[in-house]
Amino acid sequence: MDKPRKVTMQEIADRVGVSKYAVSKALSGKPGISAATRGKIFEVASQLGYLEQKLGKRLLNGKQLDEDQDKLVGILIPNIRSQNRDSGYWGKILDGVFKNLEASGTSSVLITDDLPRNFHKVMRPDGLLGIIGIGLINSSMLVDLRHIGVPFVLVDHEDDLVSSDSVFMNNYDIVRKQVKYLIGKGHTHIQFVGDWRFARSFSDRWNGFKSALEENEISYIPDRALLSIQPTMHPDNLSLIKRSFEHIKHNNLPTAFVCANDKIASLCMRAMEELGIRVPLDTSVMGFDNDLDILEEFPELSTVNAESEELGIKAVDMLLRRLTNTHMPYEKLLLQSDLIIRSSIATPRVATLSSNSYSE
Repeated sequence: MDKPRKVTMQEIADRVGVSKYAVSKALSGKPGISAATRGKIFEVASQLGYLEQKLGKRLLNGKQLDEDQDKLVGILIPNIRSQNRDSGYWGKILDGVFKNLEASGTSSVLITDDLPRNFHKVMRPDGLLGIIGIGLINSSMLVDLRHIGVPFVLVDHEDDLVSSDSVFMNNYDIVRKQVKYLIGKGHTHIQFVGDWRFARSFSDRWNGFKSALEENEISYIPDRALLSIQPTMHPDNLSLIKRSFEHIKHNNLPTAFVCANDKIASLCMRAMEELGIRVPLDTSVMGFDNDLDILEEFPELSTVNAESEELGIKAVDMLLRRLTNTHMPYEKLLLQSDLIIRSSIATPRVATLSSNSYSE
């Protein structure tokens, strides 16, 4: 079998229209290259397979797992957007990673900063077996890891520029199941709540939501304000939620809301409570994640049992398999999950609720 053709920096330079020196600086993370040019160089390098070529070279140079017992797996979880050990969702993923690494006899180091310059200060790439990235990871960091030949697996995230192994909940299908359950209860006026641009998992959930409504020939006009709500306690976000539900209260209140996660569902339910909108008498609410922190305040919340710990366990399995099967195609693993139905859902009232229903 013929060997794959080697891609050179000069070829990348010719495609982009820059010097080979500029390509070298961009791919090594050195300053002096504009963001636009650097992005174009990364894009072409990825398209030509140069970054994957660098990974394969590292792993084929005797870097077998049984020869690297003194090396570590880096667990990269940038401390942004509540991605930390204390989170009811992200913390369980970390627990799964640590548990499986310990079971396999592999040491690890936790990295909470995804800036390449800081990464190189605290960690030598040749001291790593690989990286497990959890949540949102900066694209430049992933490109840098691929360039220096560090294999990685992403949990609840994927990057358009850099292909990799990844593991997600099957967000699309389980939200379809949520919507079908609500339709079976008689709900036909349903809104999605959450900024679908916030994360890939949110986007998949929103697409699953729309698909289920379309399949059942139920019309859906998105509420743009509700599609801007993020899972954060930032004052601007809280004000947006309050304004959105004040407007909804005095118009045609949907009979059910499907929220992108439990955090958003909890914010919505607080706003509803302040405005006198009763759950589930006036409207039903569903979340996602089965977040124990949220359930302490809202034990009635119906949700999805996201197998967070299992995401971490599977990510370790994928990384260890990648280390011994360097040429296999990248995998995207989807874990199935189940609905948890609690008392935040009821059959909708027969009459369409009007503003008169909420007159003070």
